[in-house]
Amino acid sequence: MIAYLLVSSLLIPANAWAAITPHLHSDLSMRVLHGLSTMVLLPLLLALWNDRRNLRLLPALVLAVFTIVMVLVNSWITAMGMGVQFGWLDHLLLVLAQTSVLLFFLLEPQPTADERIS
Repeated sequence: MIAYLLVSSLLIPANAWAAITPHLHSDLSMRVLHGLSTMVLLPLLLALWNDRRNLRLLPALVLAVFTIVMVLVNSWITAMGMGVQFGWLDHLLLVLAQTSVLLFFLLEPQPTADERIS
């Protein structure tokens, strides 16, 4: 989990830099960045699904829809390559998505001893 959160936190400044300098990266580096950003969001979707009974409905639903949209868009960008209009905006949304990954897993309530036993 620590390695996953470390990768998520390192992608935040990388995506912020890609938003500021959209034409200074190569097609390969852009595909790798979008691919990694997509893969980082998948465990969040899995955790939202597994913990759906313990989470508040509205915030979890908003986060799930946002994450699904980001996974779909970034999968498409990874496959299609450079030349996406408003790509800088996608990088800013990825910063927001990866920040939500960190906040979700760092602020997730830990199960009590009774919950761990059952």
